[in-house]
Amino acid sequence: MKKTIVILATLSAFLFGGIAIAQEVPAAKIIVVDTRLISTNSAVAQDMNRQITQIQNTLQAEIEAQNAALRAESQEIEQQRALQPPEVFEQRNEEFRLKVSQHQQELQQKQLRLERVLIDANDEVQRVLKPILQNVLQQTGATMMIEKSNVMEQIPGLDVTTRVIEQLDIALPSLKIELPPAATPAAAPAPAQ
Repeated sequence: MKKTIVILATLSAFLFGGIAIAQEVPAAKIIVVDTRLISTNSAVAQDMNRQITQIQNTLQAEIEAQNAALRAESQEIEQQRALQPPEVFEQRNEEFRLKVSQHQQELQQKQLRLERVLIDANDEVQRVLKPILQNVLQQTGATMMIEKSNVMEQIPGLDVTTRVIEQLDIALPSLKIELPPAATPAAAPAPAQ
């Protein structure tokens, strides 16, 4: 009998304790935000896109100029082929191949630097955006924010994207994006004596 009372007491504490815990969880109030619109319509996103386009256009112009110079040099080397001894031609041709290889490596490095700048810029926007999203949650009394692309249907008034964009425009209207200079190669170590 004592065993049954202990089991019943334990079971009721567990059941009623579970109900008390369940009552502590607030009722869900959901708001929706469209991050795609934020990444295209916010002032900082538009400013970043403008700057990135400018950087890409500058890089493209540099690439085209370097490619034209390399084509001209290649044609010159080929035209002088018959006028030079084979070993001189091979030496010039090898130097040219090295120059082309260096040019390709520089292009890859510029692309990597541009990608790094984009990642850093997006990280900065996210750093500023996070407290704005938390603030909107508090202002609306919502308990959850869901990405609009995950919502099939909603009633009017749940989408807070415009409010988020307005606050982001105030907090971060622009962001300076610069391609960092290329890292200079380290000097070769002096030979050991």
